[in-house]
Amino acid sequence: MRSMIKAAAIAAFLLCVGIAASGQTVKTTQTVQKTPEQVAQSLIDAYNARDIEGILKAYSPESTAYALPSGEVILKGHDAIRKKFARVLEPNMKLKVEIVSRIVDGRFVIDKEKISGTADGKPVEFFGTVIYEIADGVIQKEWYLRQQ
Repeated sequence: MRSMIKAAAIAAFLLCVGIAASGQTVKTTQTVQKTPEQVAQSLIDAYNARDIEGILKAYSPESTAYALPSGEVILKGHDAIRKKFARVLEPNMKLKVEIVSRIVDGRFVIDKEKISGTADGKPVEFFGTVIYEIADGVIQKEWYLRQQ
């Protein structure tokens, strides 16, 4: 049994040495997944670039958005997300998002956002807080704090 293990180890070693000596490379394919912070930032970047497809790439197709503290579902899925962002990306809306502060805690990203620009030619500025839950490289859930 030991001689079989030894022979297998020697064969594996020789194979590796042979590949290295021949100048061949062994390709490995690994998908590098974005960190939760990178996913959240990709959403902000896509929003500011007015890129609806980039916005949708940040979200899971089953993503759900909730109002806090009520827990009411306010958006569910790509169709609802597309409708939400289509309104704010209309030509008469020239808004951008700036991150005032960000907390990253594992799969959660909490952003305090400043949204400013013009809507129908009038200046607009407001602040909001959103909590993103990010898994598998996309936003799975988000919560919007609502002041009552």
